[in-house]
Amino acid sequence: MSSRKVLAALIFLLLTGCAPLTALTPPPPPSATALPSPSATPTTPPTLRPTFTLEPTNTPPPSITPRPFSQEKQRFTFVTEDGRILVGYHYPAAQINQPVIVLMHQSEADQTLWNAEDSGLIAWLQNFPAPEGAGAATPSAGGKLPTLPTGLSYNVFTFDFRGHGESGGDPAQDFSEFILDARAAYQFAASLPYVNGQKVLGLGASIGADAVVDGCGTLCAGAFSISPGNYLGPEYGVTVSALLQAGKQIRCMYANNDGPSPATCWSVAQSDQYKIFSYPGNKHGMTFIVPRKMEADFGQNVYDWIRKATE
Repeated sequence: MSSRKVLAALIFLLLTGCAPLTALTPPPPPSATALPSPSATPTTPPTLRPTFTLEPTNTPPPSITPRPFSQEKQRFTFVTEDGRILVGYHYPAAQINQPVIVLMHQSEADQTLWNAEDSGLIAWLQNFPAPEGAGAATPSAGGKLPTLPTGLSYNVFTFDFRGHGESGGDPAQDFSEFILDARAAYQFAASLPYVNGQKVLGLGASIGADAVVDGCGTLCAGAFSISPGNYLGPEYGVTVSALLQAGKQIRCMYANNDGPSPATCWSVAQSDQYKIFSYPGNKHGMTFIVPRKMEADFGQNVYDWIRKATE
């Protein structure tokens, strides 16, 4: 077709209003998202990091479980059968699940005398390893107490009888009330954390020497009496005989000129379970633990008793 005829056809179509031929009409451009102008702020993509909730600034830090035991003594109060509140201290062993030795003081004294003149008795029983670079085992009583085997350690529990020391209050109306204190001390010592409650022993002086046997019953595995004297009412010999029948290990110690103590100790015959230690002079009760007056075999006798009682 000549160019003149094509031009004429186009003019005809325009004049008649017909739609242009598809082949001659260019297709519209595909729709697309408008690009932002250079001045527009780009859209921030969503974060892919997890979100965290901050704790308030006054929230305490998470608690950290402390070591189950430490060398430091811990103060406790406990209650007797008749409602008296007593004060005691736990001196932990170097390992958990070890026996506990309950110390019972004499009349007109208090639990602090177990450390009198740096006797070292409590630290000796605890037997914590010596600090690094400090040499051998824990020094005790100026060397009067023998070195315990490495790794051997005991808990110690001391307390004040009613009317004494921190326990305070009215003194006992009857010395037999001290037996209630001894029972409560044995029971509480057995309940202390990280001790072996099946192996509770008592070591006492004067009224405490009677209390460790009078309050024992089924609560203790053995008792060590220093200067007993039937002070609390029950006959020492009768009580000790019953404990020996039950398989307990009992020891009795006295000075020859110390009032009723020699006869009290000898009210029971010696045996493998019951041993008697006698010394010259008139020392009484807690005087035996003062380093300058401590007998040379005192520590060995105590150690042998604990070992036998806790086997």
